[in-house]
Amino acid sequence: MEPGIVIEGSSWFDLAPRGGGAPYRVLLALPRQPAPPAGFPVLYLLDANASFATLVEAQRRGAERPAGTGIGPMVLVGIGHAAEGLYDRGRRTFDYTAGPSREAGAGTRSAEARATGGRDGFLTFLRDEVQPAIAARAPVDAGRQVLVGHSLAGGFVLDVFGRDSAAFAAYVAISPSIWWDEARLTDGLARLDGTPRLSVVVGEWEQELAPWLRGQPGAAEIAERRGRRAMVSRAEAFVAQARAALGEAGRVDFECLAGEDHASVVAPALTRALRFATAG
Repeated sequence: MEPGIVIEGSSWFDLAPRGGGAPYRVLLALPRQPAPPAGFPVLYLLDANASFATLVEAQRRGAERPAGTGIGPMVLVGIGHAAEGLYDRGRRTFDYTAGPSREAGAGTRSAEARATGGRDGFLTFLRDEVQPAIAARAPVDAGRQVLVGHSLAGGFVLDVFGRDSAAFAAYVAISPSIWWDEARLTDGLARLDGTPRLSVVVGEWEQELAPWLRGQPGAAEIAERRGRRAMVSRAEAFVAQARAALGEAGRVDFECLAGEDHASVVAPALTRALRFATAG
């Protein structure tokens, strides 16, 4: 394992897709108490190399005082890569997208030049291989499984929420990259099946230049990109459309966290994801 990812009480195993391809590293943290009759809820976190340790520590602290924090015991699962660094950027771009970016000027940046289109295969892997592997290792409640992703992974979460709603009971999209293919995500809402729960969390400074960046080299380019991608307003618009699609029976939460940007929003958003999973 990578230094900094191993934390006490967690384990990991590598799982290769049956159809072939490089294995994924699956991280697992189990509750310390006995399972309830229906089993534990399960939270699946994408990009686990970057954030799994943060998630586990937040859950452990919160579960010490569940009545006060709203965070209860649950199985935590991280899906990452057996690679150095926080991200395998090539694989995540492929796995989380159904096709190339629709952003104006796509192809001008390295992220947009990577291979895309692995969305369906990755979802099949999560649903048909990862979920059964976790159920074989822990008593889980199949009706309380939550998918969580940040940035491009958050866009994947929204895509699955609309087009394959039954794959999970609830979805948490943190700073979702709606700009990658907004039309596909909004079109997917017409395919909603049932009433899956959704939470969308963004940071205040994701759509404009944060105060600490003003006057720094490259600030103008950052400000232009953030304005063009409109992370906050696109998220608000998607939430409004999702609420309309689900109707009164649905639950769609939205939060814009003060003082946070695209990177710093992850830690507080994961605490909210844990509470959202417990509430289910």
